[in-house]
Amino acid sequence: MNFNCLCASIHSTGVMKSFLNIGVAKTGPALESPRPASGILPHQDEKALAKLWLDMAKAEAGCCRVMEEVGKYREAVRSTQEAEEQLLKGLGASNLTATNPELRKVTDEYLSVVVEMREKSMSVGNVVQEVVGDPVRHYQTHYEHLDALRRRRDTQLATVQKTQDKLDKLKLKGKRTTDVLVERNAAGRQLKEINTQLLGEAGRFHALRLPLLQTCLQALVQTQVDYYGTTNAHFSSQVEASRGAHLNPTSQYQATLTSHLAAIKDLKIVAT
Repeated sequence: MNFNCLCASIHSTGVMKSFLNIGVAKTGPALESPRPASGILPHQDEKALAKLWLDMAKAEAGCCRVMEEVGKYREAVRSTQEAEEQLLKGLGASNLTATNPELRKVTDEYLSVVVEMREKSMSVGNVVQEVVGDPVRHYQTHYEHLDALRRRRDTQLATVQKTQDKLDKLKLKGKRTTDVLVERNAAGRQLKEINTQLLGEAGRFHALRLPLLQTCLQALVQTQVDYYGTTNAHFSSQVEASRGAHLNPTSQYQATLTSHLAAIKDLKIVAT
């Protein structure tokens, strides 16, 4: 599964891509920036909406990096488990352990821990999905409502601009503008209402992000503590059971290794 996150801040196209485009959550719709409405909407409202959208884009980029690392962690646990199993499989298939009882014993102990941890290691992906992926997917549903509201606002803005153009042309021709002026003012009031609603909804949407992710990441850390705690307990149990039975002191290990390397160095193929 590809965990590369396709997240960035607002592009020149005005599209803000979601940090939800990761392996632990389905791809969410891109959240486009509202069209500029300078001179039509109050300056403070326009400025507030633009700043909020920029803050959302920055938050998306930060969340993207965090979620990408979550995906890497998920795959790393699985890969480590698989690598350990392959290592032990290779040792078992070689004659290294067959001719060395001590190596065979420690390998068997290592194998027992790896086997014990297999189910928990393989379940990490499901746990990550449960504590991070599913809540993020639920958060994703807010995009649809927010984007629909943004489209309504942009459509209404286009209506206001079209009506304003019509009004300006009538003024230039010296024709009656009363009806068009009423239409333009009504469209402007509706635009302001939708824009105010979008500003409020976007603000609430943005405010939901931090507490949601804090809860998810806290659960993820607790999952990690459980996983590594269980791993440590299994290895500690094996260490206590075999302490001193086949423990090779550092000095003895170095002496033995030096002896083996010296013997290899004396080989004719090395000397030549």
